[in-house]
Amino acid sequence: MATVSESVAIAELIDRTPADSAIFADTVQILENMLADWGVDAPDIGPETRLVADLEFVSVDIIHLAVAIEEHYKRSRMGFQELLMNDGRYVDDVTVRQLVAFVEAKLAEPRA
Repeated sequence: MATVSESVAIAELIDRTPADSAIFADTVQILENMLADWGVDAPDIGPETRLVADLEFVSVDIIHLAVAIEEHYKRSRMGFQELLMNDGRYVDDVTVRQLVAFVEAKLAEPRA
C-alpha cells in the first residue's frame, strides 16, 4: 500500500505528465495493440482518454493492461492496486494521464 507521501508524489506527477513522454507513447501503443487484438478500431487516445468510459474496458481488460505494462517494462508487481483503489474501493475510471504518471513513478523507484 502506498504511503501518504508516495500518494502525494504520484498526484503531483499526474499534474505534470507530458503527453509526449516515451512512457505515454508506450502506453498508447499498448492500448492500441490491445484494441486491435480485440478487433476494435482504436479511437484517438490522448491524456484524458478514460479506460472505462472511452475505451469500454472492464475489470479483466484493466488486469490485462497492467500485465502488458509490467511485461513491457520487465517490472513485475508494480502495485497497480495503488492506482485502481482508493480507501479500499475500486475507482470508477482512470485516465491515460493518470496511468502514465503512475507508471513513471513506479519506474523511478529502485527495484526491490
